Amino acid sequence: MSPSTLTDRYIWTVTRQLPQESGPDVARELRVTLEEAVEDRVAAGEDPSAAERAAVAELGDPDVLAREYGGRPQHLVGPAVYADYVRLLKVLLAVVLPCVVLGVLITQSLATDRGFGDVLGRTIGAVLQTGVHLVFWTTLVFVIVERSRSESERDAPITPWDPDQLPGDAPWRAPRFGEMAAEVSFSAAMVVLLVWQLSGVGERGVQVLDPQLPLVWKLVLVGLFVLDAAVSLAAWRVGRWTPTLAAVNVLANVVSAVLLVWLLLSDQLLTDLPTVFAERFGTDLDWSVSYPAVAVGIVVICGWDAVASVRRAWLVRDGSTRSGGRRPSAQ
Repeated sequence: MSPSTLTDRYIWTVTRQLPQESGPDVARELRVTLEEAVEDRVAAGEDPSAAERAAVAELGDPDVLAREYGGRPQHLVGPAVYADYVRLLKVLLAVVLPCVVLGVLITQSLATDRGFGDVLGRTIGAVLQTGVHLVFWTTLVFVIVERSRSESERDAPITPWDPDQLPGDAPWRAPRFGEMAAEVSFSAAMVVLLVWQLSGVGERGVQVLDPQLPLVWKLVLVGLFVLDAAVSLAAWRVGRWTPTLAAVNVLANVVSAVLLVWLLLSDQLLTDLPTVFAERFGTDLDWSVSYPAVAVGIVVICGWDAVASVRRAWLVRDGSTRSGGRRPSAQ
């Protein structure tokens, strides 16, 4: 028979979620508590029905109360394991998502006739789908781990923390010489590669870029890489990424992306690679290059570099604020 009075229904709702060994004791405790509260209210002049309703309402949600009595977590990922959960999730997203973007672009760039919007949509869709799966399954694993631990271990972190886990440098530290040298070297290598390709590689090389590209665009492309090297050198000399340097880098990346995509889609940037490869290596495969997929890759790379420079400048500003107004100095 189902309980009828408000008190009985409340007690039954709480105790039905508890183990058999603790349920009866909790039921007796709740009944005594409610009866005393009702008696006090009635003695103060309240109607018995209204007093009972007020006493039950004062105890709160029976599901929450049951979890408190049962000692069960009232969260998906608790504070003890939350730091481990966030750290793992950040690593997975930072490693897996770029690999997904690269894999999709490589797949779409070969033997496909899909347009720019279709390739971009598929890339974004794959990133979102992968991100959702990573978050869902990581969360599920941590929920299972936390709820399978004994009550004595529930408040302990999964991995003990020690000072050796602190990062070697604050994220707003000044750019190092090695980092600047690597970025400048990369830009210099790209300038050399552009000059070599756009001036004609001869019989021994593989002509990827079209040497018939108008001279003005050749100079602009070389100039953009020179500007990228100059910005990296300036950030190292100043000792930090300033908003001005970040803005110049963003502008350079936007111009690079727009120009490269326009040249690519107007068939001025690349040679007929299947024909070039067939002549150079003697291959006779039926394949083609998807310009839209390559264009998406250009946009992703330029966008990534632009966002990275803005993030560096923001970290300098934020780090200066958090460290009491002291700006990081050059190292």
